[in-house]
Amino acid sequence: MKILFIVKERKKIGFGGVETLMRNLTKELNKKGHIVDILSRKDDLKIKNTLQSLFSLRKKVKEIMKKKNYDIIYTQDWNIALPLLFPYPIFKKRHFCFFNATQSGKTFFIQLLVGILMGKRLLTGDISNKKRFRKSTLLATSADMDRFKPLHKKRIYLGWTNKPSEVITKEQIKMIGKKLNIPVLIAENIPHNKMNEFYNKCKIYVSLPPKGSGGGVTYLEVMAAGVPRIIGNMHAEGYKFPFDKVEDFNNNLEEAIKNSKKRDYRKWMKDSKITWEKHTENLIKIFTGK
Repeated sequence: MKILFIVKERKKIGFGGVETLMRNLTKELNKKGHIVDILSRKDDLKIKNTLQSLFSLRKKVKEIMKKKNYDIIYTQDWNIALPLLFPYPIFKKRHFCFFNATQSGKTFFIQLLVGILMGKRLLTGDISNKKRFRKSTLLATSADMDRFKPLHKKRIYLGWTNKPSEVITKEQIKMIGKKLNIPVLIAENIPHNKMNEFYNKCKIYVSLPPKGSGGGVTYLEVMAAGVPRIIGNMHAEGYKFPFDKVEDFNNNLEEAIKNSKKRDYRKWMKDSKITWEKHTENLIKIFTGK
């Protein structure tokens, strides 16, 4: 198959969820003999926002399809899918979309409209989106297990990543570490290729994304890196992972850390086939209807 992968942007330093998905999917699809091209709204077309892309992105995709006639157009998130649906859907049978986080505020209803229009051709890694869009397919993502792996070094820290999506603050995690007498290590501005080293310093890792978060790449990377004790919640892909879960951090996080149990999460990922190879196999089945 020839697949056109359309994303918002290619990040130059580090990777987020979409970048990780793009990189690993391309690698696995190429292994299976499929051709993948990537079109970035920001980098290739110099389009800054969704409104500007409505007709310019639509026009560009039409031009590309005339030349290369891709079997599949795979858009990443509602704002990339929208131009191919408005004012009427184009390449409908070939167009699939992956939803990341659940939107709120002004964009909530736009995402809702896109999800309804995509119907069975909508995929998501987030249980909240699956509940909203009953026809969608829940598709597990993964982590690069060659990049993220145990380094067999001493782990002493309570780890946390300082990012806007977390429901706790730097001050709160530091205070909990002080109470429990566990040194706190916070990831800030660390390049993605250095994150495995960071995870390997942690004996406990905490990540509490809000309701409606994306796929949960952090959870997957932490598990692959062999962190023995993980505290998460039910959001993103957390609902299906076997780590300790906390929903009300104000009352329960400290206790959850104290009572957390060691587990071999990396082995669980392998046993459960939470791999990019399996993700790609499932995706091809969805694309082909087989």
